[in-house]
Amino acid sequence: MRGTIASTRLSASAPLDTAEEALGTGPETGPGADQGVSRRSRTALSFELIPPRNTADTEKLDELIGGLAAYHPDYVSVTSSMRSDWLEGTSALIARIASTTDLRPIAHLACTAGTKVELEGWIRQLIDAGVRGFLALRGDLQPGQKALPEGYLPYATDLLNLINEVQEEEAFRLAAGKLALSVACYPSGHAESKNFDHDLDVLLAKQRLGADFAITQLFFDAADYLEFVEVARMAGVRIPLIPGIMPITSLARAKRMGELSGLEVPRGVEKQLSSAATGEEEYELGMELSADLARTILNAGTGGLHIYTHNNLAVTRDLLQRIGIEHKD
Repeated sequence: MRGTIASTRLSASAPLDTAEEALGTGPETGPGADQGVSRRSRTALSFELIPPRNTADTEKLDELIGGLAAYHPDYVSVTSSMRSDWLEGTSALIARIASTTDLRPIAHLACTAGTKVELEGWIRQLIDAGVRGFLALRGDLQPGQKALPEGYLPYATDLLNLINEVQEEEAFRLAAGKLALSVACYPSGHAESKNFDHDLDVLLAKQRLGADFAITQLFFDAADYLEFVEVARMAGVRIPLIPGIMPITSLARAKRMGELSGLEVPRGVEKQLSSAATGEEEYELGMELSADLARTILNAGTGGLHIYTHNNLAVTRDLLQRIGIEHKD
């Protein structure tokens, strides 16, 4: 847990608010108020999918895609990683989704996936495959790596600029519309950021470059997310900040995902999961912690959730059932 956020400074780039709005004392204020709380008719829902890494994974895909489609999500995001052949795997899975369902896919696009020239080609290829949205990321550096090689885009903001350039050139194909641009944000702080103000400045820069919404990286405490949204709004962030929820199925999984995100599992979470006498009990404790996290965020007025499925349909269904979201098949 990051703890109470001391900083309340307004960014120089922020729009001028009334004093009432800045202090959060007016009507329909608070962490979720400006995310559509007073007008929404249902909880917005989206899922992250991982391209298959082997034949066995591929055989399970149709069941996974069909099961998630039954929830009628607003979109699904498809990841990109070395273990799934980078954007080859992303493009193949998106083409499969587009040909078999009416799901709306957005593609993860990371600076680490290739040079600027290679990424430009992938943006066009993914548009050809039916993609109308991207999640623009810097991507994780390899252990010991200080920066990306020459010819690579160094930051997600550079990638947003590149997507915007391609979008302008492809305007006729996009029917005078635009690509949906999403980015990552970090309620518990980015592992490489200097401080929380630096995180906010980067998020504001992404907003100025056309980001339509942000999806949070992993966090374990609802207060981290709710405080993050409150301070981000005061700093001038106006795009939706969608909470990414990872179902906790074991302490080992939580620690592993925490390591990848540069986070430590909170002592309270570790203590509860360590108290389990069996794997089944550990699963139950972890899933209830995940459900409680989601419920707290929704009860605070947040309009939607993004679920990191890890391609596990049963676990995803279990989590959603615990928070009262049912599929419609």
